[in-house]
This record gives sequence, structure tokens and C-alpha cells, in this order.
Amino acid sequence: MSSLNDETLGHDTDLATSVTNASVDAIESLPTANNSTSRYNNCPPQQCFYNRDGNVCLEFITCGSAPEHFRALHSIRDMARDVKIVCQWHGCGRQVQRHNFMRHLREVHLGHGRTNDYQNGDLLSQGE
Repeated sequence: MSSLNDETLGHDTDLATSVTNASVDAIESLPTANNSTSRYNNCPPQQCFYNRDGNVCLEFITCGSAPEHFRALHSIRDMARDVKIVCQWHGCGRQVQRHNFMRHLREVHLGHGRTNDYQNGDLLSQGE
């Protein structure tokens, strides 16, 4: 990932400060969707760099909490399966179909590929 500064983020705070000042309680209490599979339960929290109202979101999300986060905060909901969405993640701009959007976020932006699993926040190789 390229380095980001206040100007490119469109946010008043320094990215490093945002990360270090994040509340541990907020990270630990991230909701997960009831229908999320166990492969997403142990993903490490990361900041969301999706554009929200002209600024980067910066909320902490996991692969498990991402579907509800994007429904609630980024209006990715109530769309037909084949609607094309332009990803507003900082520096992305890729166009994906709505039914592939969450997979795109998890694989490209949250680092959880189709063959990756996490145990206690640590990445495991396929088959471990």
C-alpha cells in the first residue's frame, strides 16, 4: 500500500495517530454478521479506507464485520445482484458487481484471500 498523508486522506488527523489512538474496546467489540462463516471470525481489525462524505472512513472493520459496516455506513444495500459498484476504497476505483463486492473488499483491501484463514489474528497457510 502506498503511503498516505492528511491531504490524500481528506481527513484532519494523521493516519499513524488515528491507528495508535484507536480504542481497544471499539476494536474488540466489532460486530460480526450472524451468517458469517468461521473463516472470518479471527481476521485482524483494520481501518476502512472507503470514501464517506468526501473523507476516508477510518472505522475499524474485520472480514466478519465488513458486510454490516458497508450496509450501514456506505449504503451498499438493497441493490440487484448484477449492479456495478465502483469501489471507493482509497486508491482503488475498480468496478465490481454487487454480488462480488464483499469478496473484492476481503481479498484486495483486507488481505483475506480465498485460501487464507486466520487463527487468533494470525494468517495460516492453506491446510494448516
